[in-house]
Amino acid sequence: EGIGGRVGVRYVVRTDGRVEDCTITRSSGSRALDAHTCRLIEQRFRYRPSLDDAGRAVAAAIVQNHDWVLEEERE
Repeated sequence: EGIGGRVGVRYVVRTDGRVEDCTITRSSGSRALDAHTCRLIEQRFRYRPSLDDAGRAVAAAIVQNHDWVLEEERE
């Protein structure tokens, strides 16, 4: 759609490595891009879960930025 920008997100990695509860912490200024970012994170991201001291999988929160760059901006 020709939209680019930086989206700040926070989400939870469950004990099975899948992602849930994605929320926007910093908007790109585009509601569509923000929603698309969380939708893709929840659908596609998979992790090896964090482990506690006993070696059991535990949920963990991730906070990061995602940059969406238009192809013509790279040139």
